[in-house]
Amino acid sequence: MSETETYEQSDDHSSSTEVEEQRRPRKGGKGGHHKREEPTSLVELQACPMAVTCFQYMSCYDFCERISRIQHHRELARLFVLHLHDGHVTLAGVNFTLTPEVISQATGIPNVGEVWPKRRLLDFVHFEPYVRPPFVRLLTGVFPFRFLRSEYAPIMRLIMHYFTCEGRFSQVYSYHIRLLMHFTRVRMMNIPVFLFHNIQRMVPMLQKKTPAQQYRSLCHYGLIQLIVSHQLTQQGISWEEFISREFFTVPPQPHHEVIHEEGGPSQQPDAPVTRHVSSTPLVTYQKGPRALFAAARRVLSPQQVEGVSPSSSTQRVLSPHQVEGASLSSPAQVL
Repeated sequence: MSETETYEQSDDHSSSTEVEEQRRPRKGGKGGHHKREEPTSLVELQACPMAVTCFQYMSCYDFCERISRIQHHRELARLFVLHLHDGHVTLAGVNFTLTPEVISQATGIPNVGEVWPKRRLLDFVHFEPYVRPPFVRLLTGVFPFRFLRSEYAPIMRLIMHYFTCEGRFSQVYSYHIRLLMHFTRVRMMNIPVFLFHNIQRMVPMLQKKTPAQQYRSLCHYGLIQLIVSHQLTQQGISWEEFISREFFTVPPQPHHEVIHEEGGPSQQPDAPVTRHVSSTPLVTYQKGPRALFAAARRVLSPQQVEGVSPSSSTQRVLSPHQVEGASLSSPAQVL
């Protein structure tokens, strides 16, 4: 399979999952609620030293910290996406802009690297360093999460939490591996452009759905709130004054809504009382240039992510047990 771009029908997981779904019977009964919000705590991230180091090195840890300082405003995210047109949004009389540059400013993530569309397929040779050897021969464009090597599973789950936000963790797609390649310094990717396209892709999808369905399809709540807060600060408008405007005073949809498969029970909880989040997201920025990649290209192990030798540019995958003093003169291999 080559790195060509394919265009499936409907959403990103539609046609690519059809083959997988045909191989196993669909379970009846209840469906689960997909948690699409980014984490508002750093506990899980800080419990994975490899993810902390990789996120810091790729200038993404500050984004996670900013997310942890806010409380998601679901109605704001829904209205932002519904009113988005040609990169512009007007909410409660305030104009906002959505571009990769704005996302970079609001998140602190550099707007550099290879632009990688979510639907582009990645050659299987790039999957192999991250997959357990017994499952390499079973690889397809979509494979079960359990195929991943145990050392890469925690950082992959965090990538799904912060950067894809589908709320599903059972399957791995090409773009997940592409993101993992970025954070393990194999091949740089433009994260602001990736996030920009993710938000844009939600617009036609939400316009065809009811409000209850819209909440189940929304994602990137924290990212949208950072974008709004950043531009409010630029315009001299406080978060409290903006979010208290009558424009946002509407009955919210149930937060923890239980979704059922067709033919299953349909009991739904009553809608809670309207709440408004008044906390102001804190925005800080790192200053000064920094190198985004070491000279050598390799996939880093959980125990060692720094100390790349500049003597070679050969791609190499290091194991968790052997990272110090490794020679980089041999071809790409897994130790």
